[in-house]
Parts: sequence; C-alpha cells; structure tokens
Amino acid sequence: MHANQTVAILDVDGTLFPGALGVELLRELMRAKACNMAPAERVLEILAGHRGGTIEFSSMASRAYGAFAEALAGRECAVIEAHARAVWAVQRERLFEFVPALISSLRARGYSLMLISGSPLEMIRLVADGLAIGEAHGAVFTREHGRYTGTIDLSSGVPGEKARIFADATVDRGLSLRHCFAIGDSITDAALFERVGLALAFEPAPELAEIAHERGWATATQTNVLAQAIALLDSTTAPVPNPRDLPC
Repeated sequence: MHANQTVAILDVDGTLFPGALGVELLRELMRAKACNMAPAERVLEILAGHRGGTIEFSSMASRAYGAFAEALAGRECAVIEAHARAVWAVQRERLFEFVPALISSLRARGYSLMLISGSPLEMIRLVADGLAIGEAHGAVFTREHGRYTGTIDLSSGVPGEKARIFADATVDRGLSLRHCFAIGDSITDAALFERVGLALAFEPAPELAEIAHERGWATATQTNVLAQAIALLDSTTAPVPNPRDLPC
C-alpha cells in the first residue's frame, strides 16, 4: 500500500456501537448492586445534564469520570471484569451492521486497526477481542491490590485525550499520517481528526458537525458510511495534516 505504516483509529461509543458501553456496564453494576450506588447515580445525572444542555461537554466528561471512579472504589477488579463480560455477551449483537464490512475494507487496504473510545478499557478490550483488533484504548481506573482505588489513570473521553493516546501509541512507528484514517462521532474525536489525513465524522454530534463543516471533513450516516469510508480510503487527494498538529 504505502511505504510507511498506516493506522485506522475507530471510536466505539456512538460509532461502532449505538450508545455507550460504559453506561451499559454501569447500569449492570447498579442492577447487581456491585458498585457504590450514590456516585453511580451521579454519573447518570451528569450525563442527563449534558443531554439537557445544562452541562457542557468537557465538564460533563471530567465529572462523569470522577463519579464513575468513585462508583468503583473498593470493588474487586475481577468482579467488575466479570460483569463487563456479561454486558458484552448481550450488547455485542447491537454493533452496527456496517462494522464487519468496514473492518474488512480497512484490512484489505493494509491498515492496522486501533480502538480508542471513552468507555472503560474493561469494555473496549472486549470489543477489540471480538473484532480481532490487537490495540484497544479506553478509560483506565486506578487499580491496587486487585481493587479499584476510586481514582483515574486515563480519561479517554475528555477532549484532546484521544489525540494524545494515538500519539503515544504510535510514536516510534514511522506512520504515514497523511494516509491514516479515523472515524468518530463526537467532539472528543476532533483533535484526533486534526492529526490524520483521512477523517470521517459518523452521524456527528452538533459540536463535531460544526468543526467538520469548517475543516471540510467527510461525514456519514448509517446508510452511506461504508461507501463514504471506501471513497475516502481510495482517494488520492487526502489533506496533509498541519505540522503543528503532528505527534511529537
């Protein structure tokens, strides 16, 4: 394909999956009384506040991660992981129908695949395993002696974090950034889109839709995402990322 390695970065929540797997996990933990209920309920309240327009995205993300971490505090990691597997066993059937074909198209063109999403790594790793994708990055809650501490190591859904994760994960790969591909649906994907040559906003949230329009990024819906992705992947006029936005 190209002399340098190319990577395709796929968002999960809202892009490959119609919703947020982290929320599905939280609801399961609450149902099973396997988490601290007050902070778990606060997560849902914070998310509802954002949907209702009373909490802006960055504040919502940081506050929700903090409350989620508190909901896990003191809980055994193995127990949470078991619940994550149970959630995935049910939710995996909800992946969008285009997902297998998109992944096949990327692999046929020589892309290495990477998942970066805002849900907990406990869920994103299961998605990656199910799709035979080797690299997975999600939110990381601090662990110590087999239990969660109530703090956060990585808030992957905070704006700007996905770009940093990608840069850290690929620092020594000699990537052809011009030909790297990213797909996502929210403002958390914008900084990542700035770093790659091939960006596709999938049914973008209003904040991302506005930036996509300004930057000239391609957009797609469920009905045309595969065609849009293939057209983008096969294009020969992919924009060169601004040097100031490239990973150091």
